[in-house]
Amino acid sequence: MSQRFRILSIDGGGIRGMIPAKVLSELEQELIRINPDKKLYEYFDLICGTSTGAILAIAISLGIPASDLVEFYKENAQLIFPKWYLKILPRSSRAIVTSIYSNKQLRRKLKEIYSAANGGTPPTLNDLKAKVCIPTFNGIDGKINVLKTRHNAEYVRDYKLPAHEVALSSASAPVYFPPHTFSFSNEHGSGQNVNMIDGGVFANNPSLIGILEATDKMGHSFSDIQLLSLGTGKGKHVIKTGWKPKDIWYWLFPKPRLFDIILDSQAQITEQYISFLKRLVAKQDNVFDYMRIQYDLGSDTINLNASDKKDIQRLEAIGDELSKNNIHNILKFLNQK
Repeated sequence: MSQRFRILSIDGGGIRGMIPAKVLSELEQELIRINPDKKLYEYFDLICGTSTGAILAIAISLGIPASDLVEFYKENAQLIFPKWYLKILPRSSRAIVTSIYSNKQLRRKLKEIYSAANGGTPPTLNDLKAKVCIPTFNGIDGKINVLKTRHNAEYVRDYKLPAHEVALSSASAPVYFPPHTFSFSNEHGSGQNVNMIDGGVFANNPSLIGILEATDKMGHSFSDIQLLSLGTGKGKHVIKTGWKPKDIWYWLFPKPRLFDIILDSQAQITEQYISFLKRLVAKQDNVFDYMRIQYDLGSDTINLNASDKKDIQRLEAIGDELSKNNIHNILKFLNQK
C-alpha cells in the first residue's frame, strides 16, 4: 500500500481534554473554509483516544463538531467534577465513598450527546463513521483491552458495544471514578463488561497503539503513516516528601497526585518510544511522519479534576495559543501527499 494513512491520537487528561478540543475546533474551522462539505473525521483513517481523549475520539467519529466539544467541557466541568468535599460528608455509617466522584452524570451526558448525533438512538461502535481504537483496562481478567471498530475480520465483538459505555470505560480513572461495569443488548448481540478502568494506566498517549494497528492489523507500511498526536498538557511533578503512611491524603485525596504522575509519565515515555521507532525505521528508508502538539504546564499544572471557571478559561486559552502557533503547520502536515 502506498496511500498515506493518517492517524489522529488524543491523550487522556481529564478536564484538560479542553486543550485538544480547542485545537481541533480551530483546525476544523480552517478545514471548513477549504472544503465546507468535508467533516473533520474524514481527514483521518484512524482515530485513537484514551480517557478524555476517548470521549473526543468517539464524538468526532460521530460527526459532532469540535466546537461543540469545547462547550461540552465548559458547560459540564462542575457537573462531572463537583466540589470534592461534598463526597466526604457523613452518609449512613461511612464517611468516605469508594471514589471521589460518581460517574452517573458523565455517563448521562455522554449518552445524551452521542445519541443526539445518531438520530436520537444510543450509537454502538458500529455506528461510528471513522475507525477508532480506545484503550481501557479490563478489571475482570486483569488484562489490557483496546476496544475497536469492525475494521478487521478478527474483530467480532467490540463493534456491538454502546459508544458511551466504551468512552466511560476508558475514562474511569482510579480514585476519581469507580470501575465501570455495564451490560448491553442490541441488534448486534448482548453481553457484559465488568470493572473497566482508565486506559491511561497503560496508554495515556495512544499514539503507539495507532501505529501498531495501522501496520500490524491494517497492512500499512511505516512510510504510509502520518500521525498527528495531541496532548492535554504536560506537568512537572516535583516530589518533596517521602512515601509514608501519613501522606496518603497527599498522594490520593482530594487531588490524586499519584495517578497524575503515572499518566504524565506514560505520555512522556510514549513520545520517546516513537522518536526511537522513527530513528529505527529511518535506517531502512521507511520513516513515517509524526507531529506532536503538546503544552508544557511546568510546575503550575492544572488538576485533571479542575472545574473552577478560571481553570476552564486557562485551559481554553492554552488550546487557543497552541492553535495559533500550530494550525498552519498542521494544515501543511495534512496536505502532504
